[in-house]
Amino acid sequence: MGRCNSCFAVVKKHDTHCYVCGEKVPHHASALSRRKNISLASNILFMVSLGFSFYSFFAQEKLSLTVSLAISATLLLLRVIADRFWRPSDPLARLR
Repeated sequence: MGRCNSCFAVVKKHDTHCYVCGEKVPHHASALSRRKNISLASNILFMVSLGFSFYSFFAQEKLSLTVSLAISATLLLLRVIADRFWRPSDPLARLR
């Protein structure tokens, strides 16, 4: 989805006018919004980091700050690496 140039409202690809301000949507507005594909490994690592956050918040015995930072940094690094090395199966997806 794109955004309106005057009021910054959400505009879908097939819309010709903005529903908020009524301004005509430029042709290139629909080409601006493209979803980035997220790899399965990135989603799994996000869920692991979310679980670690819940554990850190609700656990009776707390981990030290250095251990928590090391685990969080490792999960973030793994997620960045997974996003960098993920190759989409569609060869035209890289051109978008």
